[in-house]
This record gives sequence, structure tokens and C-alpha cells, in this order.
Amino acid sequence: MTISSFNIYGQEYYFINAESGLNVRLESSLTSKKVAKIPFGTLIQKIFDTDKYVTINDNGKEIKGQFVKIKYNNYGYLVNEETEQFEREGYVFDGYLKKQDNKNIIHSIEINKTEYFKLLKNVDKTVYSPIKIENLDSIKAILKNRVEWVSEFSDEEYKREDVIKSIIIDNGQKIRISQTGNDYGFSEGYSGYYPEYGILHLEGGHSSDMCFSIKTGETALTIGNPEYIITSPNKSYRLNGYFGGQECISYFFQKKENDKFIYLTEFNWDYDICEFEEFYWINENEFIFKKKYHNEKYFRGEIKNNT
Repeated sequence: MTISSFNIYGQEYYFINAESGLNVRLESSLTSKKVAKIPFGTLIQKIFDTDKYVTINDNGKEIKGQFVKIKYNNYGYLVNEETEQFEREGYVFDGYLKKQDNKNIIHSIEINKTEYFKLLKNVDKTVYSPIKIENLDSIKAILKNRVEWVSEFSDEEYKREDVIKSIIIDNGQKIRISQTGNDYGFSEGYSGYYPEYGILHLEGGHSSDMCFSIKTGETALTIGNPEYIITSPNKSYRLNGYFGGQECISYFFQKKENDKFIYLTEFNWDYDICEFEEFYWINENEFIFKKKYHNEKYFRGEIKNNT
């Protein structure tokens, strides 16, 4: 008799952490049929563990993990050639999943006003303004070999010049953008291209941030909006964020690995992020921040060693 063990979860979300995308299989086995490939940085929902453990050799590096069942969709990116919106389930290897909200990485405590302002005296308050190209024709010229724009429309009445069809990222992979329900595009005075980061910023519904990385294919969920970046003194970590169109900015931390910043964990639990008012780094992994709603509250936090 074979006994299968399953650990069932509530709504637990993870990002795809495989730079070339992660295969979705019909069953929990490396020999099972591939049914889709989910791009790097896509958010998926984990349903349960299967306790079917495997070790994968990735360019000489052993990665251990197990198969898990997930729920995924193609609302932002197409994970296959289908053009209609869908939501499905399948199995993936969890060695290439990164948890959205890893609370074990961040520790913060409330401090009094006196301690906060004492720490505030020695922090760097420099505001960094990234280089931004704001002309759509210039952006198209710069990205002409990387970004394909929609040129054919079923209804000429709704023809637009700012709709992205696909992006070719640094590893040569073509990311096809879903056009179903596409409500984002270039907005003069708001959108732009940030060459330092390789990020194209468009505007979605309710003025939300729709950002694409030309380098990796990721979206605002893991690359953020460059306007919100606050980097630690020696550039090991940075706070980042994006506006999702629902009044509040969602913040998260990134960590520098192999000369690039990768998503670490979200930073919006235990308090209403709409109250978030200011943030400063004390040193390379410690920070202070203030929130304000009915009254001001002050906090000191740190990023724990997560190597």
C-alpha cells in the first residue's frame, strides 16, 4: 500500500524564481507532460505539497525540493499560446519558488520619538531621482529590437500606439503580453523608460503602475517602480514599491546578488501601508521608518542574515 502525504495551505503565494521560466506539469513527476511554462517573476498560488522530493542539477549546482500543486493564470503574461483568459492548476518543482511574504527575514520593533529622532540625525537623507525617458517615440527607438508594439487592431476606432505585444529579454526569451482585458498604456507625464534599470513603466487602471523589466521580463510585483527605490549605503539591499491602483503603495525589499537586485520579501504586514510616511537606512541592513494615521508611530527594523 502506498501512502501519499499532502500539506494543504490557505492562500499562500510565491514568485517564480527560475530566470528561464518554470515548467508546469500535469502530474508531480519530472517525466510528466509539460502543460505550460510560467515566466520569471510571475505570482502563483500554492495549493499543497506532495512530499515527492527531487534534486535537480542546474549548471553544476544541486537544487533540492519537492513537487507542489499550484494555481496559475495568464492574466498578465501568456504562459502558453492561448489567447483567452484562464486559471488552471498544475505541478511545479518548488526549488524555483520564492515566498511573497517571508516574515522571518524582517524584524522590526516600535521605538519612542526621542530614539527615532536621535537615529534620524545620522542617516543619509539624499533623495535619488533616476534618469527617465518620457517620450514614447524615443522609447520605441531605444527598444526597437526588444519591444514589439501592437500594430493591428480588430477595430480601428480603438487603435493605439502604446500597446505592447511582446518583449525579448536578455536571455533571448520572448515574453508575450496578454491583450485580453489590457487596460494599460503610455501616459504622457507619468510613464517612461528607466535605462539604468531597464524598466519600462506604463499606466494601468486607476493610475496603477504597470512595469516591465526589459532584462528579465518581470513586472512591478518584483521590480517595482524606480521612483520608490531607496538603496542601503553600500547597495546590498533596497526598499522598492509600486502603486497598485487601490490608494496604497505596496512596498518590498530586494537583495543584491551577482550584481543584480532580486526580490526578497514584501514589507506591508502588521500595519496599514497607507500610513507609511518615511523610511531611512541606518546602515547596511538596519533601518527606521515612521507611520502616521491618527497619531505618529516610530519603528526600527533590520533585515536578518538570510544567506
